[in-house]
Amino acid sequence: MSAYAAGPGSSVEAAPLWAAALRRVADDLRHDLDVARAGGASDAALAAALRAAGPGFERFVARQGAPAGSVPEPVVDRWATHWARSVVALTAAGRYGEGSVARWVLEWVVPALRLDLRTVTPLVVDDLVTAAAQVSGRADATGWARGIEAGLAGWPADVPLTDDRVRELGAVSAWRAGHVRLRAAARSVAASLPDPVARAVLRLEEGQQVGDLLARNAAVPCAWGAAVEKRPVGAFQGFGGAWLLPPVVTGGDGHRWSVVSGPTRWTVLTDAFGDAVLPDEGEPTTEDPAPLVREEWWDRYGDDITGAVRAGGAVLVSRRSSHRLRLVPDPGVTP
Repeated sequence: MSAYAAGPGSSVEAAPLWAAALRRVADDLRHDLDVARAGGASDAALAAALRAAGPGFERFVARQGAPAGSVPEPVVDRWATHWARSVVALTAAGRYGEGSVARWVLEWVVPALRLDLRTVTPLVVDDLVTAAAQVSGRADATGWARGIEAGLAGWPADVPLTDDRVRELGAVSAWRAGHVRLRAAARSVAASLPDPVARAVLRLEEGQQVGDLLARNAAVPCAWGAAVEKRPVGAFQGFGGAWLLPPVVTGGDGHRWSVVSGPTRWTVLTDAFGDAVLPDEGEPTTEDPAPLVREEWWDRYGDDITGAVRAGGAVLVSRRSSHRLRLVPDPGVTP
């Protein structure tokens, strides 16, 4: 095990606490290393991964507790054991390479967090790795990470911090960063977070109140303290979107919209922070969608409109000439 803790490389010199902890917990990690080797991971790859993880672990420990070295050695060892097990498992799965999401989380996201190591367990490391994989590509991952950091920095000393509370904070931060599919879960727990934490993670401005904004957002899902902003939704499949044929909007409630593109039905989710285009789970249809009855107010959006639905303070518009839907404010509604 000493080869993994103190092999060549500048990373080891920068992480003496990590190296010492790995030497102390070597027996606890032996089985994990054997499993990784049996799965095809080489000693060189495991050694390199563990060396690379050291500086991040050092920054994490330094972030906890005020004076240097104030984290008790048994606590350091407990976290080092789980941290190393995560690195070994991720390396064996081919998920800890340079530039990987998992490596980013362990090198930069977790080390920036201030946690209460008396009540939070090392399992949050795995939670954050899993969550980052879900957020990446669906939202602003950097915004998600910064939101968690800001929320934990403002966590009140008299409110117990647990793994569940960190998960709740992560869900709210992911929603705020644009992961619209977490809207319901995030809204349900946002109001239960300590007020300074909710204000930090939701990026509230001076004078804004969490409860007021959440209530207004319930009525106008695509607005957050201001009017609904115009934006495109979706795109042509060749440009990274979902649709081969121009989509047609057929219904909606301001957050969840029904759309048809060719033979496929879709659900489009929109809110103040993001949107998502999801295929319906039902059978594809070979029938053309029933056309909406054209109304006079459609004309304000152009002469090639194939559908326009107003709901929840917004209007979703589809056009014959575009693979992009347009989300616009309902002129008759204020946020």
